[in-house]
Amino acid sequence: MRQLLFVCLIALPRQTAAQPYSESMAACAAVFQNAAQWVTTDTSADELMAVAVRWADAAVRQAEQEGAGTSEDAIWEEIDAKTAEWEAKGRAVFFTQDFRDWSQYCRKFADHTGAEIYQ
Repeated sequence: MRQLLFVCLIALPRQTAAQPYSESMAACAAVFQNAAQWVTTDTSADELMAVAVRWADAAVRQAEQEGAGTSEDAIWEEIDAKTAEWEAKGRAVFFTQDFRDWSQYCRKFADHTGAEIYQ
């Protein structure tokens, strides 16, 4: 019986590693880039894009530290792809728990990493 349990445990899929911080940073950049497209004033759009750019810059620096060899262009392609996913949800996304969770996550993530994103 113990051998069967041991074999079953070995056969379980291994837990995959968490995604690299650089990918999470790019995801946060996408949240703000998307938000910048929906606001009604240029000032608000500029402020949100400044946050998105700071996240993107942090993602590039982090990718270098991770040894990923990811270029700035590749980071922005990733951000744009994630932004498209947010855009597909429409303006109503800002009233969802998903958006609130991501916004809160990004703030806590910035604090955790020491990234100076929110100025």
